[in-house]
Amino acid sequence: MRFLIPGFIFVVTAIAAHIFVLTSVPSFIMGKAHQTFEAQGIPMNVWVASPRQTPETQRIVRPSPDLAYSICRFDTTNGPVFINAPLWSGYGSLSIFNAQTDNIFVANLEADSDFDGVYVGRPAADPQGHSVAFEGRGIALVRRLAPTEALYSEAAGLLSGATCAPMSPD
Repeated sequence: MRFLIPGFIFVVTAIAAHIFVLTSVPSFIMGKAHQTFEAQGIPMNVWVASPRQTPETQRIVRPSPDLAYSICRFDTTNGPVFINAPLWSGYGSLSIFNAQTDNIFVANLEADSDFDGVYVGRPAADPQGHSVAFEGRGIALVRRLAPTEALYSEAAGLLSGATCAPMSPD
């Protein structure tokens, strides 16, 4: 009996700490990511290509030097956002992450894909069903296989045909 109450308190405290960590750490990480991107001058609702990855540009987390990355910070608080990226002759994917770092949408951007964009937000109405119900800030990430400087330049050039913009009110 003398260990029962302290044991119970320990278990309840451990469960509460576990739940707190699982719910607060992802939001903290995504908040820091948005702060870092904002400090680097990355605006909202605009696709931005990251520099080609080399040993000089890589930090502790090592992105693949064979991939061309592009990101778009977006906010659906004031309405839905339309996100699209051109298809690519090699490997390409679009991933959308919410404020909890959950991957809420993935699309294949390879040339044989029929992906033509996704509406993100509330209400996210698209007659073809390409929508994700979501409210708040998020990050869209495009990855394309581009192991050479020429392919990287080609991948970065596709941003002119990409969309990450609030939908205009009807």
